[in-house]
Amino acid sequence: MERSDFLKSIGLGIGGLIMPSNSFINVQSIKIYDNYVKGLVHYNFNEIGKQIKEGDELQLVRDRDNTYDSFAIRVFYKEYKVGYIAAFENVVLANMMDKGVKLNAFVSHIDLSRNIYETLAIEVHAELVIPTQKLIDSMLAENRADDAKDIYRNRFLNL
Repeated sequence: MERSDFLKSIGLGIGGLIMPSNSFINVQSIKIYDNYVKGLVHYNFNEIGKQIKEGDELQLVRDRDNTYDSFAIRVFYKEYKVGYIAAFENVVLANMMDKGVKLNAFVSHIDLSRNIYETLAIEVHAELVIPTQKLIDSMLAENRADDAKDIYRNRFLNL
């Protein structure tokens, strides 16, 4: 398999990461963040809190121009801003978003009877691209026998 064919097969095209449907890769959603949303008290959460249920989708919006936090990520429920991802917990997520990684966010916990700082929790998922055995086999088949790594060569080359 040529390098360009390999890159196309995993979806690395000109426009960024595209998840193709083929037998060379699997896409798996993994949870990369789960914590409480900050700032609920500042964004009229009491008006919409009763509408929100566990599992509801939330939207994440990068706020690069935020005066207080250059890694700020706003959290929205439908068109309502509910708060932010906590500062110092948002650095990796912000960098991923800046590079075009699609993050999916959901309500992981909501309890209106708790104090406002522990009322709404969010979980964030990213898609992990996993090569299938078919891709691994096709890449191995392209190598010459002398290029293969084995115990014998590794033991004598690392003396």
